[in-house]
Amino acid sequence: MDFPLYEIARSVLGNAPQVMWNPGLGVRFVFYWAMAFFVFSQYRKTAAMQAQLYGKPRRDPLTAIMVSVLEGLGVGIVGSFVMTFFGVSFLPDGSGLMWVLGTALVLMAVNPRLMCFSYAGGLVSLSYLVLGFPDVSVPALMGLVAVLHLMESLLILFTGAAGATPVYLEHKGRQVGGFYLQRAWPVPVSLLILAVVSPADAAQGVAMPEWWPLLRTSPAILAHPGAVFFLHALPAALGYGDLAVTCPPEVKARRTARNLAVYSLVLLGLSVAATHYSALVWFTALFAPLAHEAIVRLGSSREMRGQASFVPPETGVMALDVVPGSIAARIGLGPGWVITEVGGHAVTGKVQMEEALARAGQMGALTLTARPPWPSRARARPEPRLLTVEGFGGVLGVIPVPEPGDDMGLGFITASPIAVFARKVFGKKSPK
Repeated sequence: MDFPLYEIARSVLGNAPQVMWNPGLGVRFVFYWAMAFFVFSQYRKTAAMQAQLYGKPRRDPLTAIMVSVLEGLGVGIVGSFVMTFFGVSFLPDGSGLMWVLGTALVLMAVNPRLMCFSYAGGLVSLSYLVLGFPDVSVPALMGLVAVLHLMESLLILFTGAAGATPVYLEHKGRQVGGFYLQRAWPVPVSLLILAVVSPADAAQGVAMPEWWPLLRTSPAILAHPGAVFFLHALPAALGYGDLAVTCPPEVKARRTARNLAVYSLVLLGLSVAATHYSALVWFTALFAPLAHEAIVRLGSSREMRGQASFVPPETGVMALDVVPGSIAARIGLGPGWVITEVGGHAVTGKVQMEEALARAGQMGALTLTARPPWPSRARARPEPRLLTVEGFGGVLGVIPVPEPGDDMGLGFITASPIAVFARKVFGKKSPK
């Protein structure tokens, strides 16, 4: 018997979005919009940082959260279908899912970086294995975590670099340019709940093939003639925060998405295997948080130990970014471009370039020579290009890479929301 694709897709489409609009779901409805508000607050902070750089944010926070909600809805529907295909299911009582949501909220308050179900799910699973509480199916929970991170890898791949903010930071004892990547998404998903109803009610459902579910549930329950699965709407939250120092934001996002996808597929495979071999349950519960933390730390280590990409070139001025809507953006300049001449005169630093631009502004016309970025896989350095601007007013709109002594005046609050609140109460400044 074939898998009923159409029937399952229709059920997912009708179920998952309910956490967005149905207050009758209680805490699940509240949790979803609490996550949406948290994401909105993060976008407000990013918008404030970008306003210092550009004069206005790349995208206003309200638009950003609306886009994130739509992206989360789309990937939530896809992920729900994947979970249904594999048979990630929970019992209606003692599933421990609310404990996972509560743990995720506590970890988020400790540090926004920990807003991740791999940590919350791992802690709840280990608590069950050690203490017997809360009652949870570890393979099913780890399967849920695996699919959520697979969904996250898709979001990072396609939208992770959107709205990246240029920053100056210290790298190997010198000041370099980089990009701060931050995205988050409230995500509605559908989970399978396994229950026993009357055989007459069970006959009205969708018939599934004999090989399903791949992630085995209790054989004793499945043997009951009234055993059925029904979809259960659940909120989730996915977040991504990173620094791109050794490569452009798009490359960094692709690397992260690739590593996260591999992690997700391995964890999903372990979850399925753990339903067949109980000895793998402990390993799977430990793998989820530890392997995820290893991916995060390896990615950070690569950025901090690798060769920085956005540093002053031997000749010319390198652009770290350009102001949206500026002349630089309109003529095609962007991160990594090197301006070597302005008005026919070679430039060797930021001050000299600004003086040349001021002279060009007085003349009302600009001619500059710029070299495109040199991709790591390209064999030959790109040839410089001659660019002209008529009616130039003296403002190009380039944010150059840092030179010795430069300071953007930007800082990142790395403390947890709890620590920030405590410092406000006791009159101390938050760490930067």
